[in-house]
Amino acid sequence: MSDSQSSQNASQQQQQQQRVRKPPFANWPTFKILTPPQGPFSPKTDEWCITWCRQSISGRIHGKEPECRSISIRKVYPHEIRNVVSFKRHRRVSEEGQAQYPLPAEGQAANLPRVLGGLSPDDAEDDRPSPASKTATKFWQEGWYFWTTTSRQAAMQKTQSMKLNLDRQQAVVSRQQQMRDLWQDYQDDLSRGLDKDVLAQKYGGKVFGSIAPPPMVMPEESFMIHLPPELPPLWGPVQRFLAPSWRALDLLRESITSGQQKEFAIRTWKKAQTGEPFELARRTCSKTYERWKTKDATDDEDGKNKPST
Repeated sequence: MSDSQSSQNASQQQQQQQRVRKPPFANWPTFKILTPPQGPFSPKTDEWCITWCRQSISGRIHGKEPECRSISIRKVYPHEIRNVVSFKRHRRVSEEGQAQYPLPAEGQAANLPRVLGGLSPDDAEDDRPSPASKTATKFWQEGWYFWTTTSRQAAMQKTQSMKLNLDRQQAVVSRQQQMRDLWQDYQDDLSRGLDKDVLAQKYGGKVFGSIAPPPMVMPEESFMIHLPPELPPLWGPVQRFLAPSWRALDLLRESITSGQQKEFAIRTWKKAQTGEPFELARRTCSKTYERWKTKDATDDEDGKNKPST
């Protein structure tokens, strides 16, 4: 192909490119709006956990545990407890459409302080059935949760659970409880004097292997509440304390509205205009003086008859 033909083809291609119509403002700088994924695929942070510890020289020498404090704030979204349109993976769902994921032990009413919605001492000691809101198992709900603990082991478990969803967290808690029950059965059999070889066959190596029961986290060392917390009614004790006063005020109001107070005042005024109140006062004073005089005379006689030492 000659140079003239190649230059002619290049000019034709350039003319064809010039005939293509570009969109308006194609050469202007533009803005791009990116919508981040929502729901279970969102990279948005939903939990914050802070742990700090301190140790003393004496504690380090004697090998004591450090004093730790951990706090965590978490938000539970609808897709975590409900089968939303774009995320339907929950199996155990109630009639209200909420997944039945129980709260951990530190979130149940039996392990919460009274001021934060826990059981009162009377409810804990009473054998009678308490209100359903107190004794029923509490499940995860949509909203914010506050968790705190003073246990270093609980803080470590909390950090490990941050990578799990509610379903997997429940599976881990169930597995830990099974291990605790298995270990407790093993300890009970040992206390009864059973042979270790027999126990090894009974438990199938589940206790004697590398698997060990996780340490039990005491409920009083940690607690979790749903924000805002279920505060106990404060008006009830006040009502019981003021009930006698309100009863007395009601009786006074009824006596005033019925005219009894007015009738009593009129009768008192009429009676005061007669000589009966003065006579009653005179008799009272006379009786008092006579009793006082008789008492002095008796004391003098006792003093005279008393033998001298």
